[in-house]
Amino acid sequence: MVLDMDMFREEKGGNPEIIRESQRNRYKDPGLVDKVIELDQAWRKARFLLDVFNRQKNVLSKAIGEKMKKKEAQGTDDSIDESITSKLDSLKIEDLNGLTVMQIKKLRVLLDEKMAETKTSMEKLEEERHFNLIQIGNIVHHSVPVSDDEENNREERTFGDITRKMKYSHVSCSIAISYKSLIFSFFF
Repeated sequence: MVLDMDMFREEKGGNPEIIRESQRNRYKDPGLVDKVIELDQAWRKARFLLDVFNRQKNVLSKAIGEKMKKKEAQGTDDSIDESITSKLDSLKIEDLNGLTVMQIKKLRVLLDEKMAETKTSMEKLEEERHFNLIQIGNIVHHSVPVSDDEENNREERTFGDITRKMKYSHVSCSIAISYKSLIFSFFF
C-alpha cells in the first residue's frame, strides 16, 4: 500500500521526517523522500499553471463573445504584440479591448499550445512522483526491532502446545472418516 501524499506535505499536517526515519530503519535511502517532495511541489506548480491557463482560456472566450455580440470586425491581421504574449497567464478582458477577434483567436491557439505542454509536463511529473512513491515502504512501528537481518528479530508471542505429538496426520484422519462414511452408507 502506498503512503498518502499528505504525509509528505508539511502544510497539510504531514511530517516527512517520520518517513525519512522509517526509511533509515529499513536501511533504505531517505533521500527518496526528498525526491518525492520535490517532484510533488513541481507537480503542484504545473497543476496550478494549468488551472490558470484554463481560466485564461475562459477570459479569451468571453472576450471573443463580447466582440461578436458588438458585431466588431473580425480583422485580417493576426500579429500580436510581444508584451501581450509574454503575460499570457495574467491577461484580463481590459487588456484584450484593443485586439481584434483574429488576434484573440491567435492568442487562444498559443494558450492551447502552452496548455498541452504544461499538461504533458504535469503528467510526466506525476508518473515520476508515483514511481518514487511506490518505492517507499510503510511506516515502521516503533516496537519493531531495527536490524538489517532476521537474526535480531524477537519472538512476540506463541500460540498452542508445540510439544504435543499428533498420533495421526490429517491425511490419515480424512481417509478413516471417508471409510467410515462409506461403510455406514453401505449398511444403512
